[in-house]
Amino acid sequence: MNKSKISLFSEGNIYFSTFMPLIKSFIDKKIYVSYYTIDSKDKILNIKSEYLKAKYLGYKFLSYIRFSLIESEYLISTTPNIGTPGYPYKKPKLVKNLVHVFHSISDISIYREGSLDHYDSVILVGQFQKKSIRELEKKRGLKQKELLPLGVPYIDDLIRSKKAINFSKTTILIGSSWGNKGCLRNYGIEFIKELSKKEYNIIVRPHPHSLHHEKRFINNCKRELLKCKNLEWDDSISPSESMNKSNILISDTSSIRFDFLFVHKKPVITLGINRDEMKGYEREHLDINWTDRSNYDIGPVITKDLIHQLESKIKLSIKSFNKSKLLKYRNKTVYNFGKGANSITEFFINQ
Repeated sequence: MNKSKISLFSEGNIYFSTFMPLIKSFIDKKIYVSYYTIDSKDKILNIKSEYLKAKYLGYKFLSYIRFSLIESEYLISTTPNIGTPGYPYKKPKLVKNLVHVFHSISDISIYREGSLDHYDSVILVGQFQKKSIRELEKKRGLKQKELLPLGVPYIDDLIRSKKAINFSKTTILIGSSWGNKGCLRNYGIEFIKELSKKEYNIIVRPHPHSLHHEKRFINNCKRELLKCKNLEWDDSISPSESMNKSNILISDTSSIRFDFLFVHKKPVITLGINRDEMKGYEREHLDINWTDRSNYDIGPVITKDLIHQLESKIKLSIKSFNKSKLLKYRNKTVYNFGKGANSITEFFINQ
């Protein structure tokens, strides 16, 4: 493969909102960039520009081989686990610097064990991520990564997609992570059934990975909720439309909470997930993690034994939501809010 100074690697359309702002920024600055994807339907493959070389790597084994041949000074990816034992994608030998860019506002405590161990650099969403990264490096005897305080690009895309909508009825968005840390698996769907009996509109949004990795489970949930009135499912890749339509969000450890809070300036409620229900995640190896602490910074946290209080918390959260307090918290949490893509591209252009 041709050598590039700056290259991007994506798993496809599910991360379009992370890579598109970066691609657009590089093109606008007339900087050549290579883009590699393992999704044959990746929309970025259709972009026509002399400054973009976009390539589909193929399926499974073929993609592993082609990925290993990438030659670049910097390879920016949002894919955790590159290089970890058992994961098929290893750091290409001709890549000098493997750089992680987050596709969410989250601490690495909710990443799988060892997810970033083989990265050379990490683009930080905010200062809060530094402590846990350094703690894991020290415990595992790893070389320190270069931590780059630049921000997160997908927020730029969410801001552009934001629309003001007048509500005729309170709309509740239920956003679930996928796997065991998701509220649909952890809490079941009885709380959704109870809410559907009230005068609310309800949107249930599983994580996009759920539609592939736990499709049978999601389909079972849909069948059980089929008779619930004023309830719809959102299976789209982007959460923007649902967030535009909703007054409040109920979620678990999902970073959709911060998207909703920071971009749409609306209240969130967290359904707590216990540490012992997240086996195999970095959370197990951290003495203190930001995710657990931030749950209480952004709104009410409800545990399984208090789920009967959910409706009263919904009403109180909407009534008492403090936007000025939110903005202060946002400003101290995220670097270059709304300007992440430009900040990132400027950094790598100047290297």
